[in-house]
Parts: sequence; structure tokens; C-alpha cells
Amino acid sequence: MLASERRRKQVARQVQETVATLLLHSMKDPRASFVTVTGVEMNHDLTLATIRYSVLNSKDKPRVKTLLDHALGFFRTEVARAVKLRSAPKLDFRYDDGSELTERIDKILDRVLPPKDSDEE
Repeated sequence: MLASERRRKQVARQVQETVATLLLHSMKDPRASFVTVTGVEMNHDLTLATIRYSVLNSKDKPRVKTLLDHALGFFRTEVARAVKLRSAPKLDFRYDDGSELTERIDKILDRVLPPKDSDEE
């Protein structure tokens, strides 16, 4: 059975809040506190949650991915408790490189565009 767009967004928001809280308060690995959940997308039948995340230090990306993959069962169990569904959705963690892209674009623009004079404002 397909879920409505409103229900998918509601479940995605609940999954995002649950995973973000777990990363902040329940993980013993200190690297987990530097992970930000940037978004969650649910598929049409609510059986898969694609969780997008970013990392404060991009050098830690591989280690954080390993950490998240090892804790998948824990996350899925806690999401099942927090979100009322017939079955717990599978979780798929994907690195969100949007913040890195934004940073690169900002650096390029800083090099190309002349600096603003504070007197002009």
C-alpha cells in the first residue's frame, strides 16, 4: 500500500529526529557527535529510509560511514520504537556532499568576484 506524500514526510521527519537524537546522546563513539542528519527520504511504501548526513571533518567520512553501518541494527530498532509502522523501514545512510559543494562554490566566487566595499552598503 502506498503512503500519501503527507505521511511520507511525517515519517521522514520522525526518522530524522530519532536518528539525530541517537547520534547526539546514545552513541559511545565521539565521532558520532560530529555527524549531522541533513535529511531523510522515505520510499512510497515506507519500507526504506534514505538518511542523508554530513560530517564536520570531511577526513572522517570513511570512519563515520563504517560507524553508521555497524550501528544499523541499533538505529533500526530505535526507529521502530519511535515510529509507528507495521514494520521497521530499512535504513540506508548516504553521505550528503551538498555542504562541500556549497563551500567550493563560495571559494570560487570569492576568487572571481571583487570584494564588496563596506561603504557601498
